[in-house]
Amino acid sequence: MKIANKIKQMVFTLFLLVWLTGCDKNIVDFGYDGAISGKLKDQAGNIVSGDITSTGLIVKALGEGDNVTMDMRVQGDGSFQNTKLYPKKFKIWISGPVTMTADTLRVDFSSDKNIQYDFVVVPFLTVKLPVISGSPAATQVTVSYEITGNNGKVPNLREVYCSTVPFPNTSTGSGPYFQTNKAVVNADSGNATVTGLTSKTKYFLRVGARATGTTAFNYSEQIVFTTP
Repeated sequence: MKIANKIKQMVFTLFLLVWLTGCDKNIVDFGYDGAISGKLKDQAGNIVSGDITSTGLIVKALGEGDNVTMDMRVQGDGSFQNTKLYPKKFKIWISGPVTMTADTLRVDFSSDKNIQYDFVVVPFLTVKLPVISGSPAATQVTVSYEITGNNGKVPNLREVYCSTVPFPNTSTGSGPYFQTNKAVVNADSGNATVTGLTSKTKYFLRVGARATGTTAFNYSEQIVFTTP
């Protein structure tokens, strides 16, 4: 009896595998093949950096007849992408610590399935690319930085992040295989020193600042260096 049951189970399993393999030919393409990609830039053509780990700065796409947006996080290099949008009309805009310089983008993925578009925005705070002062030491680095408020925005928190993880932010910590150090500064420009580094280690450094009345940060582009 036990042998008969085992044979039945084996036959059923074999049948199921054959059936599932045959079903691959009948998979329906639901048509989610609209794609958009691009970058966020300021009016001078500089990258407006985001943070892939948070929803602080996102590109929102609302399809015609939809109630919920498709949200695309802006990465540290300012890029965004979605390749699974339904072929219909969409309204696309930016949400976060920036002001758009043009109206909401309107596209129709039924006629143009692949769109490349760079949004031009004014960040609440322009955070310039930091510059290393002199040469990095084995356990610390000093950089010069500059933060400028736009359209009346004023920074109320300014931080310098130095990490073995690319595009660090205020919440990037340390772990068994990575290290992050942070320095808080009080002025909108000047020099900042990050200590506690490890010699002969590659680091990624960028500056983040938050404007009064907001919760999301504006970031500089990152610089990369190795301690001696």
